[in-house]
Amino acid sequence: MSDLLKDYNRKRDFTKTKEPSGKAQKKKGTKLIFVVQEHHASRLHYDFRLELDGVLKSWAVPKGPSLDPADKRLAVQTEDHPIEYAKFKGSIPKGEYGGGEIFIWDSGTWESVDEDPRAALEKGRLEFEVKGKKLHGKFILVRTHFKGGEDKKNWLLIKRHEDSEKAPVSKKVGTKKSTVKKKADELGLDKWPGFIAPQLPRLVTAVPNEDQVWIHEMKYDGYRMQAQVKDSLARYYTRNSLDWSNTFPHLINALNELPVTSAIFDGEVVALDEEGRSNFQKLQNSIKSKNVEHLRYYVFDIMYLNGKDLREFPLLERKKILKAVLEDADPLLLYSDHFVEQGGEFFQASCKYNLEGIISKLADAPYTSGRNDFWVKTKCTSRQEFVIAGWTDPKGGRTGIGALLLGLFEDGELRYAGKVGTGFNQLSLREIKKTLTPLKSEESPFNKNSPRERGIHWVKPIKVCEVSFSNFTDEGILRTPVFQGMREDKPAEDIHMEKAKKITKKVSKKLPVKSVRTISSPDKVLFKAEKKTKKDVAEFYTAIAKVMLPYLADRPLSLVRCPNGSEGSCFFQKHIIGNVPDSFNTFLVKEEKGQGIYVTIDSLEGLIELVQINAFEIHAWNSHKDTYMKPDQIVMDFDPGPGVAWKTIVESGFELKELLEDLGLKSFVKLTGGKGLHVHIPIAPVYSWDQVKSFSQTLAMELVNRRPELYTANMAKKLRNKKIFVDYLRNGYGATAVVPYSLRARPTSAIALPLEWSELRKVKGPQDFTMDKARKKILNRKVDPWKGMLKLKQKIKILKEQKSLKK
Repeated sequence: MSDLLKDYNRKRDFTKTKEPSGKAQKKKGTKLIFVVQEHHASRLHYDFRLELDGVLKSWAVPKGPSLDPADKRLAVQTEDHPIEYAKFKGSIPKGEYGGGEIFIWDSGTWESVDEDPRAALEKGRLEFEVKGKKLHGKFILVRTHFKGGEDKKNWLLIKRHEDSEKAPVSKKVGTKKSTVKKKADELGLDKWPGFIAPQLPRLVTAVPNEDQVWIHEMKYDGYRMQAQVKDSLARYYTRNSLDWSNTFPHLINALNELPVTSAIFDGEVVALDEEGRSNFQKLQNSIKSKNVEHLRYYVFDIMYLNGKDLREFPLLERKKILKAVLEDADPLLLYSDHFVEQGGEFFQASCKYNLEGIISKLADAPYTSGRNDFWVKTKCTSRQEFVIAGWTDPKGGRTGIGALLLGLFEDGELRYAGKVGTGFNQLSLREIKKTLTPLKSEESPFNKNSPRERGIHWVKPIKVCEVSFSNFTDEGILRTPVFQGMREDKPAEDIHMEKAKKITKKVSKKLPVKSVRTISSPDKVLFKAEKKTKKDVAEFYTAIAKVMLPYLADRPLSLVRCPNGSEGSCFFQKHIIGNVPDSFNTFLVKEEKGQGIYVTIDSLEGLIELVQINAFEIHAWNSHKDTYMKPDQIVMDFDPGPGVAWKTIVESGFELKELLEDLGLKSFVKLTGGKGLHVHIPIAPVYSWDQVKSFSQTLAMELVNRRPELYTANMAKKLRNKKIFVDYLRNGYGATAVVPYSLRARPTSAIALPLEWSELRKVKGPQDFTMDKARKKILNRKVDPWKGMLKLKQKIKILKEQKSLKK
């Protein structure tokens, strides 16, 4: 047995680590133990250990064990550990094997369902039952891809179906008197929402009056964090959904101790100074030095609990639930208390105590992602984030940098806002220069009014810092700025001038009716060839919104954004980050590498907001957000290579139309505004993405087989000369197509215009309709050329089952 720990002992220096050494031994008693240890090494993972033959058989589970039978969790087998390791918690020194913090996440006993667990492990399939505080029931460990001499390390850890059960409800929040329990009984369990875009407060000039019931909370000077517990596993995410769990291992452990199986909290991680005030610089210094044990998480909202989505509950009701959940929590998790009414007095006291300000929240409002009037903030001093555009040389005895040059984004362009040279210490001066040096650039990132003094070092404008100041000059330059710290949790493109709003009337308990926003820089030229401005684009979309919106409403969108006009540099944006405009709706989508927050719109206000952020092209999924796993249309793209005449492209569209008619399918045609045509085929949302993609590929290959000299289904550009690429790839999961009536990022304002099939042969080319011509045609139409398209739910007939097809 002693040889079982040979690898364990070889990998460790027990003069440096406090991990137990030892020999394999038989433990007294018949019950075998198991333990799950939360291990904050280079990457957070969970060590799953089962006692057998006097040692702990061990697997590293990156995402942790799950109580959901649908989750197949990778478990990488590691070396056996001594029995004493089941009680180990603490630090493994940096640089040593497995360096990092270890906490005991769960423990208990286990027994094998198989008669001989040793033989079962050797065969690669062990079924067992555990009895722990968090884990319970039957699990299976299954080895993957083992043939002969192949690696035996990779296993899957899976919960058995027949033992699955509803997540237990917290004992503290499940009493007969609890509103949560009552509503949970009425409504059943809700789907796990994943990351929830945070609710954000508007800056206002004064504390709201008492015509309505407001509660008032302290404004913390820290990092906004969303804490999640799923299947009893804890995570911390920034406001932009970055996983910072490894940054706060002690807070992860505190969250894991809560009596919940699933929950989503909103709060702020802070460092307190000697006076008990949150201090942002102290927080930053703690994170940089990895001295984080004193950091605390102040929790001010709860959006999800044990299978119940609480976002529609009134705020005060959510806070009652939150207070009950945190009743016996670790002291590192603190309930953020509030005052009901008395906002003016609370604000004055906060300013007197040198706090940043207060947050006021409508007491009976739901939790609503984005910036809105349900939450407002009143500041004691002027303070906000700025984009760093460069630095100046230090003078005198100073080292590192002299001052930081700051900017704010306006209409996608960076405006100079002044520089800050105070608030630093010697350590921060050196660290900031070290951070900025790799980002050096030859040119100023400012669009205008760029300073030209000597000794300036420009950088790419991607880093953000926070600065306090007295006010702005008439030219928009900071007065008496003081550096407060770097902001690693906010993207540079999200940094704009924060303007205080005056509240003059009651805030509706329902979501506010959105009004069309005023476009900034309306005279900015976007299409130079036609001298079309931002205002022209906004007016175009306003005029056609009624026709356009049905074809993009509630579909996940991706955008082509061109901050400097259609002929400037552009970028493709799939996910929304930073502040979410009120007119945008957001939801979370699973992807290969995690999750992404997508935008949908359903209003003119949303369209105009897209104009404001210079979104030239609007692309959409072939499905709606509520049924995004079931596409409701197929888009076939005829993409011509060099040497293909427009007339040939038109005839190819008709060839597909006839093929589809043979299959009993009605189709609709659209100019792309680019080089070719799109043919849309509405279908019933009953098929999977794989089924739809397979069918679209079959359509493409049928055309290739009929006329191989004209068509190709291969996307390689070298094969497209004098051929049309029949692009079926737009029908895969996550793929998009430009929406009907969208502008294109071209030298002229070409429109992706839907047509009647009878109109197609009269068109001179795919960019025949620019903004003015298209607007006139759209508004003069008596009938929508795609009338009935959105209501058509066609069923697909497999090509190979057709008795005959036109050759």
